[in-house]
Amino acid sequence: MDNGGDMEKLSSMISSLSHIHSRLQTLRNAPSLVLKSSLSFSTPSIREQFQQLKELSELIDSDSVQDALLAAANSEKVDNSDLNRNGRRDIQKRRRPPSPAESPQPYVPFDKRLASLFPTAGDGPPALRADELAVYIREFNRTHSCKLHIWTQIRGPTHLSHPAVVRLTIQDVLVCYITMAYTTDDRILITECVTAFGPREKKSPHSQSDFLVYQSLSQQIASMLQSHPRVSFQNLVNLMCSYEGIFIDRCTSCGRVLSAEGHVPPVVRIWMETGDIGHWEPRHASCPQT
Repeated sequence: MDNGGDMEKLSSMISSLSHIHSRLQTLRNAPSLVLKSSLSFSTPSIREQFQQLKELSELIDSDSVQDALLAAANSEKVDNSDLNRNGRRDIQKRRRPPSPAESPQPYVPFDKRLASLFPTAGDGPPALRADELAVYIREFNRTHSCKLHIWTQIRGPTHLSHPAVVRLTIQDVLVCYITMAYTTDDRILITECVTAFGPREKKSPHSQSDFLVYQSLSQQIASMLQSHPRVSFQNLVNLMCSYEGIFIDRCTSCGRVLSAEGHVPPVVRIWMETGDIGHWEPRHASCPQT
């Protein structure tokens, strides 16, 4: 009978302590709610929290719970060897870690698209010679909304100077001057620089735009030419025509028209190829390539 009574008393103590622990877990966030200045202490939720705290305090002060806490403290003094044991952690330690071959690998879809600054040389037209420029410009203007003209400082009939300067105009968007040089040996046109301006700026090809967006655009083209100094004139014109929607195109990385920093539209262009199909993707200079 004594053993049975002791077991029943022990069970009652364990039950009391488990109940206290459960109540403490429930009220763990009560202080943060009470201390929020935006809440009124007269609200039902706050009154309920104070009531629960009061009830818990009275329960802890009760004789049955105090007896259980005293018995637990005495038991810990006698033997506390198993109190810090974490069975779940021990099981995990004994478990053999999976080998790389057994570990599940995340699925990474194969991206068949190829990114580059310009279309590959083998797929584009042959390099343009100086004596072919006038014919190319006439054919281009006949089939495109962007327009090309040979620029000269002298009024009268246009002629190909050396170095040659071609003005590309996208109506109500931009004007850019493409300065090219060529040698007397092969007369293949090599782009030296590209300078972009606003559509109503009256500037010379060797000056600079007053607007940040066109300054950034000129700098971006300059960095591309530095990486590909012998890019064909046709590919360069194709690139410049892709800026027709510079003020409405969204960045393929962040989805915004204006960048979060600097508030500049996407002046970067990346050539993306999927099989035999390619296109220019707009991107902000501050956005990573996706």
